[in-house]
This record gives sequence, C-alpha cells and structure tokens, in this order.
Amino acid sequence: MKTSEINALTAPTHYIESNGVSFAYRRFGKPSAIPLVGFQHFTGTLDNWDPIILDGLAAEREIIIFDNAGVGNSSGETPDNVLAMTNDAVNFIKALGITKIDVLGFSLGGFIAQYLGEQHPDLINKIIIVGAAPQGTKALHNFPQLIGRAQEKEPMEIFLYIFFTSSQESRNKGKAALQRLYSRTEDRTKAATDQAVMAQMKAITHWGTEKPSISLKKIPHPVLIIQGSNDEMMDSDSSYTLFKELPNAVLTYYPDAAHGSFYQYPEMFVNQTNYFLNN
Repeated sequence: MKTSEINALTAPTHYIESNGVSFAYRRFGKPSAIPLVGFQHFTGTLDNWDPIILDGLAAEREIIIFDNAGVGNSSGETPDNVLAMTNDAVNFIKALGITKIDVLGFSLGGFIAQYLGEQHPDLINKIIIVGAAPQGTKALHNFPQLIGRAQEKEPMEIFLYIFFTSSQESRNKGKAALQRLYSRTEDRTKAATDQAVMAQMKAITHWGTEKPSISLKKIPHPVLIIQGSNDEMMDSDSSYTLFKELPNAVLTYYPDAAHGSFYQYPEMFVNQTNYFLNN
C-alpha cells in the first residue's frame, strides 16, 4: 500500500522494544520534520482516537499514536503514577530515534504532556492539551466514584455519560463519534487489562490529591488548551487554571461539551490544531 493511501483505518500496527517493553504503535501521514505524538485517556488505546481527527491532522504532518506500557497491545506493566508513564513514553520516542515532537495529550495524556514540557523541554516543540487539569485538581478526588456510576450503565451510555453532556445534540454527536471509533474493523487493539485500569485509576486520583510537583510556569512551549464547557471529570475551570499558569498558552472552550469535547467538534479541532502547529 502506498504511503498516501494509509490512513487512520488502514495504518498497520508496528512494534518496537525499549527498556524491556514492546510498544505497539501506528505511524502515518504527511512526512514532516516534527511528528505529532498522541497520548491517550484513561484506558484508551490506539483505537480510541477519532479517525476524523487523525486523518485531518495527518494531511499536514506525520502522526504517531501508541499504547503506553501495559496498555492495549503493548507489553509490560502499567505504572500507577504519571511520572513513570511519562518516562515510559520517552523511552518509546527515543527508541524510534526521534529528537523533537509535538504533543497531543488527551485527559490522562494531558497530564503526561505537562511532565514532558517541564522535564523534557528539548524534546518538545508544541503541546496540545485536551480535557486535562493541573495537579491538585479537586474534581479528580471523585474520579473513582464517577467511573463507578458510569460502569452501572449500558456500554454506549458509559461512553456518552463520560464524554458528552446530557443535551440531545451532544448525545447525537457522541453516538456518531462512537461509530467512528469502531469503524476500523481489522488489526484492532486489546482492551485495557484490570491491572492497567487499576493502575491508571490510582495515578489519576493521586494527580488530583498530590501537592503539585510541576512548575507550569517553567514550561516555555506554545500550548493549545481545548476544554468542554461542562467537563465533570476534570472540572472545566481547571483548564483556565492551566491557562493562567502556563506562560505561552491559548485556551478554547467548546460549547455544550463535556470531557470528549474534540470528539464532539472534530472538524473545528482539526482546523485549530493545524493552524496552531503550522504558525
């Protein structure tokens, strides 16, 4: 298959070993000097990225998505803290021989993005953070309870409850997004294991309760922050806190949107992100 014909639905899954972990990843898009690397949400795998978003971004640059240690098709054990997850991600990037990346961090991936910016500044060019929060965010104290309430629902309703508002318009867009996430039919990844789920839950909860160890003011990179107007999981106001602390950030709130704001407005997100990365 020609490179130009590879997209989010057809990109093959590759594997690369680093520090004893076999990382599963997909790499496609327009060749570029600086690839955009995606970092996923709680229990998210290669197949939880919206194809509209990936293909829209891949038209402008190379895209790399991966399963971090212990998640999806990657081997190893999932750490129970964000710093260790960040270190695993850096091992993966270095194994690919890449020295500079743009970062797309969604939710838990947005926590990793903050550590990358502060602790690995030379590796980072620009950062996009979607639906995330700084350390010490009070909303995350109730994260296990929120997930518990979600698990009582039917599978589709779990997705809608976590990522979308209760309005009919938001729910309709959520149903369309869920169809897109399952439009890839071959070479799909495994679901997160119980070990990965519990480890990530501990990491996210601890992120909300621990005393901040990251100095956001020391992150010099341009940062684009995207947030939904009604994100119960992260508390939408926490993105404003990120915006105020980061010295070079731009913040956009999407209306009538919850934790999955960019699922709800994929075309808008692609346009904003491509402009941000290209300028």
